[in-house]
Amino acid sequence: MMAEHGGDGDSEVEDKGSGNINIKVSFGSNNFDVFTTPQSTFGDLKGVIAKETGLDPTAINVLFRGKENDDHESLLTAGVKDNSEVTLIENTSTGNDDLEKVEEIKENIEEVSRGLEAVNRVREENNQFEEQVVSLETVVCSGTQVADKDFIFLTEMLMRQLLKLDGIDAEGEGRIQRRLEVRRVQGLVEKLDNLRAKNSNPTSSVPDEPSLPPSSSKVDQECELSS
Repeated sequence: MMAEHGGDGDSEVEDKGSGNINIKVSFGSNNFDVFTTPQSTFGDLKGVIAKETGLDPTAINVLFRGKENDDHESLLTAGVKDNSEVTLIENTSTGNDDLEKVEEIKENIEEVSRGLEAVNRVREENNQFEEQVVSLETVVCSGTQVADKDFIFLTEMLMRQLLKLDGIDAEGEGRIQRRLEVRRVQGLVEKLDNLRAKNSNPTSSVPDEPSLPPSSSKVDQECELSS
């Protein structure tokens, strides 16, 4: 908001008598005068105007003859003389920067949401595959032989799920959930390998079996827990 200004007549006379020049400033519907030396730069002029108006000098532009001059250019070089007129406008770049930041935040949120939604879709598919793994586990633990192709098919499907997860571009929470889902699928693949090993050695629960695979003993423990 522009500050009140004006001062007393003595200060204006002092400014004029000290060799300073009078600059007439137009700011919207407001008009006022400021005083500075002819050797001042446009950057200096901005500082004087900012002091008069209370505006941030970095948030204003000063136009002379409809042109914005470089802050380092002197008023004398540009042709600014006593009683010359300049136009003051607020620089809205700061507001634009804020808008850009808001838009960037919105884009980041949307990106995280897209990644999370993609992970959730794969998770729903994995829920179905997990049910199939649990069904196979129940059958294997009951001592019933399962066709090897069932293990191969389900393992291949889970490997495809890993590829899907790897192809998801996720950030933030989406990345965390993707990592958790990858570990979950890897755990299901490992369980399938163990079940397949037990299925190929139905008598692996016998203690003195010399060819007992380490994974089979793990499945035996899981079977005991599920029984």
